[in-house]
Amino acid sequence: MTTDSEPWPPDGTRFRARWIVPVDGEPVANGFVEIADGRIVAIDDRAADDVVDLGRVAIVPSFVNAHTHLEFSNLLWPLEPSEPFTEWIRRLVGHRAKWIGRLTNPRAKSSDGFGEIVFQGLDECLAAGTSAVGEIATDYWDPGVFAADRPRAVVFRELIGLSKERAEQQLAVAGEHLGSGRDGEPFVRGLSPHAPYSVHPDLYRALVALAAKHAAPLAIHLAETLAELELLERGTGEFRTMLEEFGVWNPEAFARSRRPLDLLEPLAELDRALVVHGNHLSPDELAFLGERPRLHVVYCPRTHDYFGHPRTRPHPWRELLDAGGSVCLGTDSRASNPDLSLFREMQFLRSRFPDVMPRRILELGTAAGARALGLDDEFGSLAVGRPAHLAVVALPPGADGDPFAALLAADSAVVASAFAGTWSRDRG
Repeated sequence: MTTDSEPWPPDGTRFRARWIVPVDGEPVANGFVEIADGRIVAIDDRAADDVVDLGRVAIVPSFVNAHTHLEFSNLLWPLEPSEPFTEWIRRLVGHRAKWIGRLTNPRAKSSDGFGEIVFQGLDECLAAGTSAVGEIATDYWDPGVFAADRPRAVVFRELIGLSKERAEQQLAVAGEHLGSGRDGEPFVRGLSPHAPYSVHPDLYRALVALAAKHAAPLAIHLAETLAELELLERGTGEFRTMLEEFGVWNPEAFARSRRPLDLLEPLAELDRALVVHGNHLSPDELAFLGERPRLHVVYCPRTHDYFGHPRTRPHPWRELLDAGGSVCLGTDSRASNPDLSLFREMQFLRSRFPDVMPRRILELGTAAGARALGLDDEFGSLAVGRPAHLAVVALPPGADGDPFAALLAADSAVVASAFAGTWSRDRG
């Protein structure tokens, strides 16, 4: 095994590990991965010359963070209070307003721009073994941050609007976002009508239709809180109070009683859509999703825990999987999570749900996320011919039995990652 004083990795193209875990195939004990020109050219367990032995580690596909807001990557800890949820939103809105004020104030001595902060988040993701993200982008997003040598991103442009005028403006923004893409861009463009409490039903339908026209992915925060369900059903509760306080309450937008299923049904016409959080989906909504695997629920485990949702209802991710649905994982943002490590999300799930096979959890954080983002031709598994997007995980002593259990053990840790064969520590 290398030491901290040695370069990572040592010179070589063949790297042996205690386990090679392809995800879509059986683990290879004491095998090696050979990399050339940024791609995997061999996975084998035979004796070979010039093999660099990395010791008691597992080499796995790099992880896929299907939902995050990287513009909050400079927060050192989650915003408080976490309950009620609308109070957390007020804090988030206040934080962002102050940040934009500093960013646009010519007298400010210094301020990280949105691009620098998003880059910081991408760098943190890569260091934690993640090389593909579903990013929610707002007004000040910088396309130049998503370069070819950085984690691949699906950039969902966030749209918010409850009034007719705002809806028209946001629909134009969405059209410009999807229409301004260039061939060869190192990221994918998508849309994100933010949530049922912030998007007029007419705007929502128009955005779904626009996504369908462009064959673009779409993401929506849905069924996140019980207060959201109350607003949809009766137009009352803490969300109404907050919207009135913000001066954006539009009673016409909530004149008809709705439920999450009403927002799920239009998504069935899309090639791909992400239902973010889904903490309070009903049994018939889970059944609807179970029959439509192109609709992917993104579960953010530690964020779900941070907001206290387990006290009202455990997240229905296992029921959805049992129904045949698609579940993947995200971190949300540093406004609700201590870090952006998708690996730690999987470890958290393993500790909270020891009855779930660890192999299943690893699949949620790799192949399932890649399918949800439409990146499964490049990410989510290890195979000859694929780009060498890898994570190296140091395993605890005695990791000679179940490699999946060892991989997600509490004392396992990501020690390095590679994006297209370029190791993270090579980036300086």
